Amino acid sequence: MSTSIAEHFAPLRDPRIERNKLYPLMEILLLVVCAMLSGAEGWEAIEEFGKNKLEWLRKFAPFANGIPSHDRVADVIARLNPKTFQACFRSWTRAVAEVTDGEFIAIDGKTARGSRDRRRGRHALHMVSAWGSRNRLVLGQESTEEKSNEITAIPKLLELLELKGCIVSIDAM
Repeated sequence: MSTSIAEHFAPLRDPRIERNKLYPLMEILLLVVCAMLSGAEGWEAIEEFGKNKLEWLRKFAPFANGIPSHDRVADVIARLNPKTFQACFRSWTRAVAEVTDGEFIAIDGKTARGSRDRRRGRHALHMVSAWGSRNRLVLGQESTEEKSNEITAIPKLLELLELKGCIVSIDAM
């Protein structure tokens, strides 16, 4: 089974009109996934990661126009279909997990810093993540419902992952 990001994310439709495609969608996705897996937190950190790792990223994609700005990356990612993105990401992480032959999975929740929007009356985003220790990779995430806690999101996340042959630790339980 292939672990190519391009193959697993191919079903994602690029939301931009043709004349606004200075940076190919697959390059933006590769940048975001690699930066996040490397610990980047926020759009500026993703841009900085890209600039620092441009030569390495070019081993996987041309990046002919360099690294997009953090605003451009945020705009493109915000306009993607979240369910399709989740399905593509899940497909890719399953392929990676299959190649690794199982591992230890740690489940924990975190609140996304800076995600609260008081002006629009939105609470901070709280996500429950499944961390694959062998790959040092987030295998999946599920947001908690407003005015709820992690315990309601954990069964949904476990169902999405369909884990087999793994040891799972759950901090919230």
